[in-house]
Amino acid sequence: MEAWGASADDIDKVRARIDAAATAPPAEGEAFGVYAENLPVVAAFEALRTQWQYAGLAGQRTGLNYASVLSWLRERIRIPRQRRQVLAGIETMEKAVLAYDAEQRQKEGE
Repeated sequence: MEAWGASADDIDKVRARIDAAATAPPAEGEAFGVYAENLPVVAAFEALRTQWQYAGLAGQRTGLNYASVLSWLRERIRIPRQRRQVLAGIETMEKAVLAYDAEQRQKEGE
């Protein structure tokens, strides 16, 4: 995080949150680990969880609202190269969620 320009105070806060999350049981679903180099992407994806767009009567997810995503990234990540890296990770995670949703809809239709 230092390489990304985070202050020592911010790093300590993140470490405290990670430690608290590591000792707390998962709220629901399965617990999983995240490699340190992926934490910025996972944290951004989680922070942007309210930015999904939905369509149809079934409320099917269609993707993220990229106007909001890009605005959020510009405000929080000042270095363009790092912003592009996080955006690429968010796009990868978005595709995985949409693929999972499609798989679930197919199973429900069977």
